Amino acid sequence: MCQLSHIEVEEQPLSTLVCTHLICQTCEIIDNDQDRQRTGHLCSTCGTPNECGTFAFTPDIRNLADLIQQTYHSHTPQTTFSNMLPGSDIATILFYCTLRECLLSSFLIKNLRTRKIDSLLIERLLDDNKLAHQKFNNLFCSVTGTKWDKALTAIHVRTGQDFKRVSQHMQEAAKLRNDFLHNGKFRYIDKSFSEACINTLGELFDLFAELHNEYNHPIIKQAL
Repeated sequence: MCQLSHIEVEEQPLSTLVCTHLICQTCEIIDNDQDRQRTGHLCSTCGTPNECGTFAFTPDIRNLADLIQQTYHSHTPQTTFSNMLPGSDIATILFYCTLRECLLSSFLIKNLRTRKIDSLLIERLLDDNKLAHQKFNNLFCSVTGTKWDKALTAIHVRTGQDFKRVSQHMQEAAKLRNDFLHNGKFRYIDKSFSEACINTLGELFDLFAELHNEYNHPIIKQAL
């Protein structure tokens, strides 16, 4: 696991390390081919020359990665209670869960728009599945035609990348977040877990890039 947690905010924003994915302006394949920033660079997938480099993830999503980094390295006043966890560790997990849900929503909306689903229907689907577990289960399966775990297996078969570890971490983070938000409990949160949130950011972005390539890109390519 890359120790991204060792990189202080002043040294380098994490978004410049974990959100470097670029997208082809024609076939919309996502990869880390930094040559896409050169005008006229030929896409290795569709062969079309790019006009300029285009980030695959939106500024809001990239900013969330930096916000997680800033929160993790923030300093909070020492409490008189020896067993009190610094607020920065709790906030890191909260922002991590926000990022995961933003990435999922972005993926789902992109898929539905790519298939030219009416915008009102898309809005209704999201309204009917506001909770994260609804989006990761029912809505994800309805949109992609497969369950989340099966999607990870499909990506592993195609790319050789195994995202089960980061997926498990996402689930554990959601449980801790929910227990804190709904019950005010934080005793199961520790420094090592918030550190893992930072260190899995690269895998998290890679996962959603490959989800796009697995389920959105083929539809776009077929329509060309």
